[in-house]
Amino acid sequence: MVGWGADQKTTTVITSNTMTASSQSNQAIFRDNVKMVQEELVVHSDIMIVYFKEKGSSPSPPVGQLPSQNSKKEIRVIEAKGNVKITKGESRATCQRAIYDKQGERIVLLESPVVWQAGTRVSGRKITMFLKENRSVVEGETRVIIEETEKNEGVLAQ
Repeated sequence: MVGWGADQKTTTVITSNTMTASSQSNQAIFRDNVKMVQEELVVHSDIMIVYFKEKGSSPSPPVGQLPSQNSKKEIRVIEAKGNVKITKGESRATCQRAIYDKQGERIVLLESPVVWQAGTRVSGRKITMFLKENRSVVEGETRVIIEETEKNEGVLAQ
């Protein structure tokens, strides 16, 4: 899978109408028309909160020590809220809340998640997408609809 290896550099671009950043809390909040692009992963939402950590260190410095002024920050977690739409290649998903764990290379879809891929529609209470492994785990109230094509005729199975 292109662009998901741990050794590769990835660029994340987030655009929105409004952004509020706080160095003290290591986060940035994007509002209105939010769009995140990282390689072939695209996420749209109403609000997106990006949580950072100091690059090459623990999420926060030891007690009594301030972070280095020259240190660089990297994305730890991104939380998307409200009308979340995700696309990655031919796959797409919708939900009301999604949490992207960058280090774990997974996205957890919550609040009415639905995923479509290759003629299959999957829904449940919680869907975890493992990006590097190109697999998903659906938990609670799972429902799968598979659309099969025979001789150019669509058949819907439940």
